[in-house]
Amino acid sequence: MRKAIGRGVQAMFLAAMGFTLGLNALAQSAARTLVPAEDFARRPKLSGMQFSPDGTKFAALEDFQGRRNLTVADVQSGKLTRVTQFERFDVAAFLWLSNSRLWLETTDFRKGAGEGVKGAATYAINADGSQGTQTLFDRDENPRHFFLLRQRVKGSDTDVLALSNQRGIDSLDLVRLNTVTMKWTTVSTDNPGYMQGYAVDKDLVLRAAMSRSADRTQAIFRYKDTATSPWREIARFPTFGKKFEPYDFLDDGTLLVVSNIDEDRQAIYKFDPKTGKPGEKYLAHPLVDITETGPADGGLDPRSRPLIIDPKSGDLIGVRVYSDKPETFWFDAKRAQLQKTMDVSLPAENVNSIRPLTDTLAVVTTYSSRDPGATYLFDASKGQLKEVYRPRPWIKPEQMSETKPIRYAARDGLSIPAYLTLPTGKEAKKLPLIAWIHGGPQARDHWGWEREAQFFANRGYAVLQPNYRGSTGYGFAHQARGYKQWGQAMQDDITDGIKKLIADGVVDASRVCIGGGSYGGYATMAGLVKEPEMFKCGINVVGVTDLVWMHDIGYSDFQTFDPKGSDLFLDTAMGSLSNDRAMLEANSPRRHAERIKAPVLFVHGTNDQRVPIKHAEGMRDAMKAAGKPYEWLEFAEEGHGWRKEENWVTYLKAMEKFLAKHIGN
Repeated sequence: MRKAIGRGVQAMFLAAMGFTLGLNALAQSAARTLVPAEDFARRPKLSGMQFSPDGTKFAALEDFQGRRNLTVADVQSGKLTRVTQFERFDVAAFLWLSNSRLWLETTDFRKGAGEGVKGAATYAINADGSQGTQTLFDRDENPRHFFLLRQRVKGSDTDVLALSNQRGIDSLDLVRLNTVTMKWTTVSTDNPGYMQGYAVDKDLVLRAAMSRSADRTQAIFRYKDTATSPWREIARFPTFGKKFEPYDFLDDGTLLVVSNIDEDRQAIYKFDPKTGKPGEKYLAHPLVDITETGPADGGLDPRSRPLIIDPKSGDLIGVRVYSDKPETFWFDAKRAQLQKTMDVSLPAENVNSIRPLTDTLAVVTTYSSRDPGATYLFDASKGQLKEVYRPRPWIKPEQMSETKPIRYAARDGLSIPAYLTLPTGKEAKKLPLIAWIHGGPQARDHWGWEREAQFFANRGYAVLQPNYRGSTGYGFAHQARGYKQWGQAMQDDITDGIKKLIADGVVDASRVCIGGGSYGGYATMAGLVKEPEMFKCGINVVGVTDLVWMHDIGYSDFQTFDPKGSDLFLDTAMGSLSNDRAMLEANSPRRHAERIKAPVLFVHGTNDQRVPIKHAEGMRDAMKAAGKPYEWLEFAEEGHGWRKEENWVTYLKAMEKFLAKHIGN
């Protein structure tokens, strides 16, 4: 629950962000040191760090026995306690419930998102490993039954609010769960339908909910004026259209909603129950959706939410915005001064993210595009900044390359946000380029240290990472313009960025390669088909190659637990078999292998449930039949990405050799 920010903050917040970005390709003069592939492949000992509320301990994810397990460390002594020792599955996410107890959710990272929940469970466990591995629900019996944590219960060391479908597959209820006794009570006794979003007031009364219709085509907003009032249907929206939905309640009973009804980007408004519409604008950003979150690493950490809340008072004291670079805006003078102190004390190019723990303790995370970062604990009572953990101490920032946010115009005038990484020690002129395309496509690249981009730049290549239309976070129009544009305007956005770099003299037109994973693998193959003269090679990592197959075998793990929703998503975002089959076939690279001129490196996991290896095999066979060159790298037991460090080494070295052969110096 939140308290309202003062008048004038909205105007200050918007005015602080009036900036533009241009294509800036400056030479980097520092010498370049060749860093071994093993250093890029090496996994941090610990990841997803979260501190206990009192700051005396932190929990983190650790690779152990070939699985991702949970470890707790004492900050003062440095003593590590391995809390879990799972062998069958992995800890997907966790959250501190109190200073001594944690909640965790498990999955199988060797499988996809849907298949991965089979055999997994949710748990609560003490930080010392006692009262532990208490199974709240084992998904072996039915993978669709679950408890999904939503938030702690304020004032309780044991209770959480969770979404549960124990009552039925299509009845997603909000429950209050005691993680020690394993007993729960249903909060939504008059559940308005299958909830996807909700908000509870300060008394933990469910009073706002976003449901979906049985056929998944509509999102339905419902609201209760008081705890005992009946539900009112406020509005219905197309599932993939503009909408407003509940976000959170302020302590005074005001409901905050997220809306893009009146403008392109999602902003937070105060809901007006009399009109049934968003009222006063609360927070907004001119470049990105205010609700955009950073890359998740641990899943349940509330720091991923943009609003920063004082842990003692519950007041809103700041907002973290993931724009072209992450930014933090403080409404609390004390924290604003702390931000200035950290920005002066830590490296100038770093982004410094502060999360208050108590009145005197705060966690400070610092990182940049060249620095994987470090975590500090700041004690204001002592004026002490103590480094607690550095995930990749073997990575030296001076040996890495700077990543710059850029923007360029697509052929239809749409502004495309992107990131450009230029190799250190080389003049920004006539460089070989790798266009590295993010997956999703409903996702986006973020600024920071990124393993593959830095590896390529360290080998002397410029790296372009475009957030093409269809990417999320940049407003409704930017994402919606990608609907039914696989291999079409979405592909042109990538091509136009490359052409811009060539025209500016930064990139050598005769040495351009394209690559990426998942949708990025699709964009690789689509680019080789559509622009055969532009690319000298392609790297297809776990990529889609046939859009008709996407319907036939689909995002198979998503279809495990929501076939209707999965089908609707594919029909909307990619195109339907009944209405768009000709378009799907025309933009399926597997069906047009004869147009490809460049060699392709295929990399796929045999156990990929998201994009089954059939996609890679079908494309490979089509290229072979057409007499086209290719190389093949297959990882046994890996899924939609790599878990084993040795496979990462093999993967990076294979790409290094492939690129050197086709666009190297």
